[in-house]
Amino acid sequence: MITLIAVLLALPAGAFLLVKAVHLGATRRPGMSRSAFGQWSEGAWACLCVAVISFALGSFSGFDPRPTRPCIEELTAQYGPQSYRTPDADIAIERRHFPVSTVCTFPDGIRVQVVPGWVNPLLVGSLAGVAACAVVAVRVRRRPGA
Repeated sequence: MITLIAVLLALPAGAFLLVKAVHLGATRRPGMSRSAFGQWSEGAWACLCVAVISFALGSFSGFDPRPTRPCIEELTAQYGPQSYRTPDADIAIERRHFPVSTVCTFPDGIRVQVVPGWVNPLLVGSLAGVAACAVVAVRVRRRPGA
């Protein structure tokens, strides 16, 4: 359910980032707003959009109608095609939402991570960007004459 919500939120987030990119290319200005508060607010929204998209991509990675298929593909990618010799029913799949993780445990003890390694650092970095931009936007807004 959380993955579905993240995917649905990723669509407008991607549209916002696309509009920002087109605006930047057309005007050579990073912000659509002319005020400092507006520019920092746009920065916070852009970082939030990146966080939503990275969360959706991480949560959606390994999605397949047969849930063990991504596990087997990752195992054979890491250890070679001769590494898979177990029935699909014996694979344990553990999912977490933060940090985004899908770990497949095989009967012989081998564990593979299906979520790409760049997802969680990008997610945490973009959330930190949201916080930093929001703090600066509030400080700029409180200054006299802003």
